[in-house]
Amino acid sequence: MKVIYGKDDVAGSNISYFLERNFSVDVIPLDEHPIYHDFPEKVANAKAGELIIVPSQHKSLKNIRSLTIHSAGNFDTDDYGGRKFKMAPTDARFARGVLLNVNKYGRNLGFEITYEATHHGPYSENPLLFVEIGSSEMEYGDRDIGYLMARSIYESYDEEATVQCGIGGTHYSSKFTNLALKEGIAFGHIASKYRFASITPDSLSEMFNKTIGAEGFLIDGKSFDSLQKNSIKKMLESRSFSYRFV
Repeated sequence: MKVIYGKDDVAGSNISYFLERNFSVDVIPLDEHPIYHDFPEKVANAKAGELIIVPSQHKSLKNIRSLTIHSAGNFDTDDYGGRKFKMAPTDARFARGVLLNVNKYGRNLGFEITYEATHHGPYSENPLLFVEIGSSEMEYGDRDIGYLMARSIYESYDEEATVQCGIGGTHYSSKFTNLALKEGIAFGHIASKYRFASITPDSLSEMFNKTIGAEGFLIDGKSFDSLQKNSIKKMLESRSFSYRFV
């Protein structure tokens, strides 16, 4: 595992400080924020297939106190790094392990603990995962939360779970989070319902192929009307992907 963070990212610096000090994990500061640093495996000197963790701050217009985990990648825009319709590989089982740990240590602290849908760069050929604190300076620099997140990363491992990609839900993927916590399902790339117009057979293939060990797709049925559901079904069936509405 390699850890990179942006020097100007308060939450990323906070989490990385405890990873290095308390858990002897080597961390690599970058002058630019990692979302704009394509192929971070080069600067991290990561081996092929080695997981890269990016501790970071999460911004929310509503300043929601949140602890989040998400994969990196883009659909039809590259405004925040990476490449259009390209995603970094993601280790869904390790991500679920982090989620379980964050929930174990932080569920009574007044934070929303959740997967986020896939968004923003960087582009990488290595598995890559963002672990974030949101959503204001007060939370970013909270040392207790920084330690909690560092411990959750350090103690994670590829716990046995069924691996799926997700379609639907809001940007904060509450349904998929609950399935991960309660039913042993690990989610890799997630397309929120707001990405419906950007979903194509090719983008579905990108999600599936970049989610290590993926078996298929789970679809939040309440997110779409009947026409949208049929459209998604046809695209999935055109690539012979397994799917299920939940």
